[in-house]
Amino acid sequence: MASTKWTCRVDPGGRATLQCELTEDDGRTNTFRTRIRGVCYSPAPINGRNDWGPALGDWYWDSFGAITGWQALWHRDRPQLDRLHLNSLRLYCMLSRQIGADGSFPSPWNSGHRFTHKTFLDELCFGARVPPLDRQSKYALVGIPLPARMLWKEDYARTSQAEKDYWYGVLEETAQEVGRHPGVIGFTIQNEQDNADVCYGNPDRAQFWWSQVERLAGIVKKAAPDKLVGMATHDDPNIPLKALAYMEECPSIDFWGVNTYQTANFGSVFEYYRRLEGGALKPIVLTEWGMPATGHRRADTATETFPESIYEDTATRSRAAKVVKHMVPQAYDHPLCIGLYYFEYCDEWWNQPNGKRPPEGWKEKKVDTWWGGEVMPGFPNGYWDNDGFGLHSIRRGGALPNNAPIWSGNGPTMPIDIHTERTELTNALAGIFDKVRQHPW
Repeated sequence: MASTKWTCRVDPGGRATLQCELTEDDGRTNTFRTRIRGVCYSPAPINGRNDWGPALGDWYWDSFGAITGWQALWHRDRPQLDRLHLNSLRLYCMLSRQIGADGSFPSPWNSGHRFTHKTFLDELCFGARVPPLDRQSKYALVGIPLPARMLWKEDYARTSQAEKDYWYGVLEETAQEVGRHPGVIGFTIQNEQDNADVCYGNPDRAQFWWSQVERLAGIVKKAAPDKLVGMATHDDPNIPLKALAYMEECPSIDFWGVNTYQTANFGSVFEYYRRLEGGALKPIVLTEWGMPATGHRRADTATETFPESIYEDTATRSRAAKVVKHMVPQAYDHPLCIGLYYFEYCDEWWNQPNGKRPPEGWKEKKVDTWWGGEVMPGFPNGYWDNDGFGLHSIRRGGALPNNAPIWSGNGPTMPIDIHTERTELTNALAGIFDKVRQHPW
């Protein structure tokens, strides 16, 4: 099988480079430099949530026995993903073992079915079934969704040994499984499990947080030495300003990942990370950056219903596309940046736990969003959509009611949800990615 070895570094002149050594099945080797051109891809079906057990957001596992996986989601999205000139997908979760539907952790940690992800990586990420010259690779940045309990000192002390064993074991086993695949660029070991108190504000807690970052990253690096290891933190300038001593003690981290939503410039990211010294100075990946694609539209005052699809707003999308054209080239122009993941491919409908009815008097108070209230059976009426960040909006397929479950027997409920492209955004991003693709890095 083909293999890929990924490395990144900052040279003495302060410029970051990202390099891949690709070895084909016949032994031929091609080494090339590139920049990450990616989107965050978490194809949760409507009424599915990425924090549910047992999957915790893993929509990529192989079918097994009588249980059908989620291939229909990827097959639906592949043509549109190809058109964006991508070379990477950021996935928030892949797990070799799953927790119980009741949230319990298996004991021993490796009991139960071992989940694999070969079909997804073969079909969507590396194109193993097509000749190398025709391959449109979308190398996966695989997320292991380690919770705060594995990084925050007091929380860790209260966490059961069964849960600790599960996360340490699954972290290593998953890295070993998918780390051998040529379609994987690397891993993130946590997403936004940081804050001022645990990263730099409280020395005792900060020391523990960063020591756990290195411990967890080291597990992945040992299991998958040819892949990159990083994490995704908030856009907090105080991390590079106040945590330098801790960051220097993280040699297993290859890049710093930052989730940022700046609309004017990336000064709060690059200018502060550029001041890091020694082993703390590493390449930067914008692990999330995106623009709201819709406005906060209320229900129609006459019918008290919402649009059939997500809350579309052409003017908002056009403004967002202009910001995309302004901001994304800035990222690629900065010498420390080795890539960007646009947030996101499709609207994260899973972001709210249940449909919520607007509180009494919401319309009279002229509020645009609502929180709380009783669960409504309909969807999207009463649901809210995290501002509609996606390059695509989503609705139920065929004649399925909005509150249809995601499972039917041992497989996904069919037909699969339908995506509608927001062409203002996709055209803007595809054009920029195409130019970056042609740049002689």
